[in-house]
Amino acid sequence: MTVRELYEEAISGNYYSLILLIEYLVKERKVLEWTGTEDKLDYYLQDRFHKAMNEYLAEYERRRGRS
Repeated sequence: MTVRELYEEAISGNYYSLILLIEYLVKERKVLEWTGTEDKLDYYLQDRFHKAMNEYLAEYERRRGRS
């Protein structure tokens, strides 16, 4: 499954956190591509990144809300 397909499923399922994570990694950090495979996303879902990623996403959400 591609990142775009996973993103579309997250939208249809209303998984806000996953939507935000994918948008952040694709649009902001540019470490993933829409055509990439979902296994690349798994790297960023590791427990060791959980706390920092939550902080990044909270800041991204605040900035995004102002746009």
